[in-house]
Amino acid sequence: MLNLLLTAALGFLAWIAVSIVDLKTETAVISVKVDENHKMLTTLWQDYIRRAEDGNLAWVTRKPNFKATSEAEVQEDS
Repeated sequence: MLNLLLTAALGFLAWIAVSIVDLKTETAVISVKVDENHKMLTTLWQDYIRRAEDGNLAWVTRKPNFKATSEAEVQEDS
């Protein structure tokens, strides 16, 4: 009976150890991905700020200069 209890306790401790190693591995992978995303977004954000200050963002500085025709005008033309 003591051997069975000792085996179960050792098995449980081994399971905990394996789970901790897996958790540390997953955390390391996530950390690397977050760091890479941060580098990419920092570069994009700095480029956006530089272009916005230069006025080089067409979609921010320009407005369309066309008017939609009303339905009455469209029907008269056809």
